[in-house]
Amino acid sequence: MNDLKKLASFVFVLGLLLSCSSSEESLQKNTYFGWSTFLKQQINGLANSNQRVHKTAVLDGKKEVKLVSNLDWEKEFALYLEADLNKPAYEKSYDNLSEPGFYWYSLKKDENLPVKKMIVHLDAEERPSKVEIEIAQKNFLFETRKKLFMNFSEGRIQTYYIEGMQQFFLAEPTSYKILGVLIAK
Repeated sequence: MNDLKKLASFVFVLGLLLSCSSSEESLQKNTYFGWSTFLKQQINGLANSNQRVHKTAVLDGKKEVKLVSNLDWEKEFALYLEADLNKPAYEKSYDNLSEPGFYWYSLKKDENLPVKKMIVHLDAEERPSKVEIEIAQKNFLFETRKKLFMNFSEGRIQTYYIEGMQQFFLAEPTSYKILGVLIAK
């Protein structure tokens, strides 16, 4: 019975130690602008607001326009979330060309990561006013290029725009554009 108490104490202490180390990881210092954290806050705010969007999509020249509500904002902004530069493996992969009023990160020449460039323009209160992201990937099977833009007013998303191209091996390239304008309530 005494051994069982020792084992239970050991497991409890081990659990405490493991939980401490995982909370330290979640408090990891950002090397670059905290884009993912900022955008997730925006997504959480939108998820609780029933925000409507005037959305225009163009696929290979064919245009579709519609008014959308009840969007899954996490899915809607998935490409933007992928552009998080604060991954441990990316820590020294970008040149920091930032100046007062904006953050500018450019992929170093010897690196091969999907996010090629990220620029975050700030307003007078140091909140994002405009974000520009370039993403590209290429291998022997496919090539993709995307330009993502997002505009803010008073720290809130107003518009977002994605322009992209993808081409699979031995297939014609596909181009697309998506414009979303959040409608004022």
